[in-house]
This record gives sequence, C-alpha cells and structure tokens, in this order.
Amino acid sequence: MAIGAVRTVAIDQTLSDPEWRFAQGPLTRIRGFAVILSDAHGVEGHGYVRAMPPWTEPLEVVKASFDYLCEGLVGQDETAIGAIMDGLDHRLHGALPIKAGIECALLDLRARALGVPLHDLYGGKRQERFANTRIIPLKSPQRMAEVAEGLVSAGFRYLKVKVSGEPELDLDRVRSVRSAVGADIALMIDANESYTPKTAVRAINAIARFGLELVEQPTAATDFKSFIAVARALDVPVEADESAQDLPSILRIADAGQVESINLRILNLGGPSRTAQAVAICRAADLGFRFGAVFGSSIIHAHTVHLAASLPAPRFPHEFSEMALLNDDRFSGLSLEGGEVAVPTGAGTGLTLAG
Repeated sequence: MAIGAVRTVAIDQTLSDPEWRFAQGPLTRIRGFAVILSDAHGVEGHGYVRAMPPWTEPLEVVKASFDYLCEGLVGQDETAIGAIMDGLDHRLHGALPIKAGIECALLDLRARALGVPLHDLYGGKRQERFANTRIIPLKSPQRMAEVAEGLVSAGFRYLKVKVSGEPELDLDRVRSVRSAVGADIALMIDANESYTPKTAVRAINAIARFGLELVEQPTAATDFKSFIAVARALDVPVEADESAQDLPSILRIADAGQVESINLRILNLGGPSRTAQAVAICRAADLGFRFGAVFGSSIIHAHTVHLAASLPAPRFPHEFSEMALLNDDRFSGLSLEGGEVAVPTGAGTGLTLAG
C-alpha cells in the first residue's frame, strides 16, 4: 500500500503554570504540529513535531525542513519504513526531531492498517501501566514544597526537583520539598548543566543527605571529561541527558562507565528506531535508561509509552505525565490517573485526533 497523502495540523499549547522555569530559562508555550500520513483506504498514522526556540529552530524553519523532507513521500510503500527513513537521511543531514515525527506517523499508520496496537510492532507488551516521575520547576523553596505536596496528593510517588546551580538555594529547595513530602517519596534532582564541576561535587553531596535516588546532568554537556569526573566523585548516581543526545554520545558514555542512567527521548534521537538502538546500547553496557519528559502533545507521549511497554521496567520511573501541564492538545486517549499512565488500547497509538 502506498502513502496517499501528507498533511499537518497545528498544535499551539501553553503551560498551565505561566511561571514554569528551569535552569536554562522559562517555558510558557510550545508550538508544533501533528504529522498525518494516510493511505488509499483513508487509514491515518499520527506523529508530532514541535519548536522550542531558543533550544530548537523557530517553527517556521522547522516546518520548512519538514516540507522539504516530505517531498516525494506520497506514493512510497508505507510498509518500507526503514528504506523511507534512509532516504530522509540522504536528503537532509540532521533534523532528527523532524524525522522522528515522520517515523512515528509511519509506524502508527502501519499498526493501524494491521489493526494492532503499536507496541506489537516492537515485540509486544511487557507492562500495562507506568508509575511516573513528575517535575517540580524552579521557584522559591516554599512554592516548590507546595507544588510537591500537590503532586503527592494527586498520587505521584516519584518527584524530580529542578535545581539551578546555586548551592545554598538549591539546598533549601530540596530540604523544603523533602520536609513537605516525607521520607517515603523518592526524589531526584535535575541541574540541566547549571553547576560547575567543583561546585557540583560539593553542593550535590551536601544535598544528598535529604535522600536522592538520582542526579540528572549536573554539569555542561560540552565538557565531557568533567561530566564523567563529577559522576565518579558524587555520592549519588548520575544520569546523562544533554550529554546523551545522539547514539555516538551514548556509546561514549557507556564506554566511560561512570554514569548510571541515560535519559532518552524519541524526538531527540530521531525516532523509535534510533531510540531502540540507544536502548540496545544501554542494555549491552548494563546502563540504566529512562524516557524523559517531553513538553508537547500527548501523541508523542503515547508513542513513547508504547515503546516503553515493550521494554523492561526502568530503575527510576519514566516521565510521561508532563502533558498534564499543557493546554489545548488536539489528541485524546492517553490516561493519567493516580500518578500512573496506562498503555492505550486500540490500533496504533490508540489516540484520537480532534477535528
């Protein structure tokens, strides 16, 4: 069966918390679009592409690259997903988040055409539901404690506390959160590269007395040697995020042997196929991995949930629920209840596109 049409639907979302902020700046709006591929029978597959300047190109540039990549896509065999993706790599270097959106739509189209859930294409489902890690954004220590209390009341048992590379303030933030939620809630922190190496070791080892399961990306991704040295020196297991944005970087981290976990995202890595390769690297190296938060439509979370459902459970829970912060999604069908996300049922992702 050939691809019959390619179209997009704009998805413009704002955050319900207008003061949401992390170490690299505020985040108030996500602009993107649904990728919709259809066949001659009218079956549709859905993917997602977004823009988050200054961390990505503006939406207009992203959309132009998408349009360029999709030239000639109509008429190609929808089942030849690997060949199509190889063709996109030859047509344009990089552009991994855009290619991810296209591959997601191709895989969803294939699963819906077969009448099977998406996880069947990945070898079948090992898990039905996932506990979730929720993010506490940067605020005053008191406000962060209040956010944490609200999340625990909603059923979340795993929290990720954002920190900003300010040792005393970060200490107060984690102390306040721990005091608010008690000893039974698992905490990790995410510095988003905000610490210098020497400060990271001193500050994070001090914060560790409040009980930390994991520290994500304490120092700059551009200084790999220092990142690995910090991972070796810390009393808390370290997870790579900004240092692990492509397959060669993940291989390098696995070879270094000091990092406990890799934070993976389908959009960053270029699609489910490359993400599966990243998972294979991690498993071969006995390196933990988790799927990290994605700010965008629930459709990209659903794609990630289906892939995760085919894999062993992580050592620290995935982050599938930040979609709850975003308004005006065009998709429905991904359930978040009591701090858990259920694997959607039905063909493909199981989600429905409004309009």
